[in-house]
Amino acid sequence: MLTYKYIASVLLLLLLLSLAATHTHAGHVLDVLARPRNNNADPTQLVYDLINRTIGPGFQNDFLLQIDDNLGKEYFSVNYTKSSSSVIVVLTADSAVNLAQAFNYYLKYTGLCSITWTGDQCSLVPNALPKPEPALIFMASKLRYYLNVCTYGYSTVWWDWARWEREIDWMALNGYNLPLAFVGQEYVWSKVFLQMGLSQANINEWFTGSAFLPWSRMGNLNGWAGNLTTEWIDGQMSLQQQILQRMREYGMFPVLPGFAGHVPPGLSALYPTASITVLDEWCNFPGTFFLDPVDPLFAKISQTFLQIQNETYGTDHFYNFDPFNELTPPSSDTSYLHNASSLMFDAIKAVDADAIWVLQGWFLVNEDWWWKPAQTQAFLSGVPVGSLLVLDLWAEVRPAWNLTDQFYGHYWIWCMLHNFGGRPGMYGELPTIATAPIAAREVAPKMIGTGLTPEAIEQNVIMYDLMSEMAWRQTAPDLTQWVNDYITRRYGVAIPALQTQWNVLARTVYNASGIVQQVPLSLVTQRPALNFTNDNYYDPQIVIGAWIALLQVTDKDVLNSQTYQFDLVELTQQALSNYFLQSELLLNSAYYQKDTKSFDKLTIDLRNAIKSMDEISMTQELLLLGHWTSDARSWAADVHNPADTAPYEFNARNQVTLWGPNGGTWNHDYACKWWNGLIGEFYSMRWQFFLGMMQQSLVHDLPFDTDTYTSKILQLEYQWNLQTNVYPYIPEGNAFEISKTIFDQMFK
Repeated sequence: MLTYKYIASVLLLLLLLSLAATHTHAGHVLDVLARPRNNNADPTQLVYDLINRTIGPGFQNDFLLQIDDNLGKEYFSVNYTKSSSSVIVVLTADSAVNLAQAFNYYLKYTGLCSITWTGDQCSLVPNALPKPEPALIFMASKLRYYLNVCTYGYSTVWWDWARWEREIDWMALNGYNLPLAFVGQEYVWSKVFLQMGLSQANINEWFTGSAFLPWSRMGNLNGWAGNLTTEWIDGQMSLQQQILQRMREYGMFPVLPGFAGHVPPGLSALYPTASITVLDEWCNFPGTFFLDPVDPLFAKISQTFLQIQNETYGTDHFYNFDPFNELTPPSSDTSYLHNASSLMFDAIKAVDADAIWVLQGWFLVNEDWWWKPAQTQAFLSGVPVGSLLVLDLWAEVRPAWNLTDQFYGHYWIWCMLHNFGGRPGMYGELPTIATAPIAAREVAPKMIGTGLTPEAIEQNVIMYDLMSEMAWRQTAPDLTQWVNDYITRRYGVAIPALQTQWNVLARTVYNASGIVQQVPLSLVTQRPALNFTNDNYYDPQIVIGAWIALLQVTDKDVLNSQTYQFDLVELTQQALSNYFLQSELLLNSAYYQKDTKSFDKLTIDLRNAIKSMDEISMTQELLLLGHWTSDARSWAADVHNPADTAPYEFNARNQVTLWGPNGGTWNHDYACKWWNGLIGEFYSMRWQFFLGMMQQSLVHDLPFDTDTYTSKILQLEYQWNLQTNVYPYIPEGNAFEISKTIFDQMFK
């Protein structure tokens, strides 16, 4: 006889099986990755072209490139054969991107070459390649993710195709196969909301200016510095098509955007019954408009967006959208959160049955006070297992995987964020990234990959070089040996003194583990104030020791290399920044002790440090404010018309200084830089004014007039934001000579 308890148990089991069939699809990500892909590109010719762009022409007969996917795993191998007169390097892999990675492995570990953002060093010549040690490398990470939503504001915003081609080559050389591809989406949004009934004017009022689009896309702010023109929108669309074509030729899976619920304010008037709420403010910017996923209009917009996007750009089935990035959801109710993510995913799956949602996990650690286990599990469980891919965005400092029971069964990627806003300085967690991804992989079966998620790139190359290798390393490297190898290829020759100094840096300056603050701030770049309390987490003499070792190099080939010169400038700047910090702390003490003599001397020291930082940065293109502003102006319809160029100039200046309206947000100096022009004018102007007011206070024995200072400094900052003067965009000066002079005058 059947009891009610038995019947209830059977019904519950049937319900769970039904839910499992409906809401789980284990291996979905793996299924998409495993499918054959036809992009009509010859992978070997693609990599031959990469070789030409990377180390120059003439090597066509020095490399034998082969595609062989019969091993059933992702891999690359390096070997050699001999011709009658020279070595032929044999590179084999299962895909174009891994074949490019084989080439880079040869460059790094046989050719002693370094291909990086901050310069290339390679002295290989055709018909005389060194013989490699045979190597067969299997990929430990099936997915290798690259870029951050914010990188499209802090680094790539002004790039043209030539710069993008270089970056995609870098991705391939380092094996990245899952890049975020966020260019050109405003073209799609315009079409979507025009179909919804909005005017182009309404839509343009919603868009921010070009330098702030990442935060518009994530729903953090609307309209700020808006200046998007038809030329910009159409130009970005064409650029995105070029970008996607090359990524797909390499066999990469570009991650395109999806709809997260953030809508133009004007939509409320057109759809007065729609469930649209205003979210809380973000960094003092007014709250944005959010369409609840339960509203049928949500699915309509999401599906229209994907249809137009896929018609324009194609798809590889990976979509990133972050509904609550640094934003508080309308409700903490677990049923609401589960239903919200479920409806969001169902909307994209209705258009693309193979859709995979790529979710930045930043909100889980940044707003951990709100996202408790119950809320996190409810939200993540709304998406079928296998169809959600979570990026553990800042795993090297604040991992989320071990706080969320490994994201409650979803696939995830261990990511190194490292840089916030492109802020300058030498820092990182080198020992952590050498071991933590491997340790996590051993205990987390759903960890499917590793990745780089910096808010900005083109800095601290050593961190990104090692982290890229963690995609294939099965065991942790001997860090001392790895640093020795890195320095040898960085400069093209083994210099024991430099290897020793860089190993010291690796365990001190590049060992900021446990320092949870986002980035050690450089005092030079901050709005001056009384009673700064910043301090270094390492002995500043360590940087000076490395600087001295670089200045003692005599090898002319090393001295003339791009990599040496950039590193010398970077160390010089870091030493000067540390010097500035220590001098300012002493100046502050002299001020309160009314020690006028010491105060006057320290004022001179601070001014000399600023002047020297500006002068040394003039030698590097990446460190020129003029390079940034010139690239911004190049997107104007008429680069000779001030009316056309001024909005781009303002976006470029505002992002690296005020980051918003004058005195109106909390973001000022978030994206500070050690750039020539920015240091020599903007930062110098602030410090000159501040030090002058301190001196007047001291001389006349009056309290520091904070109100007058604040009012005036805000006025000076905003005036600079509105200027349109052209800064030098071509580097000048000899880095070694300038650095040596600075050392002799200030540190000897």
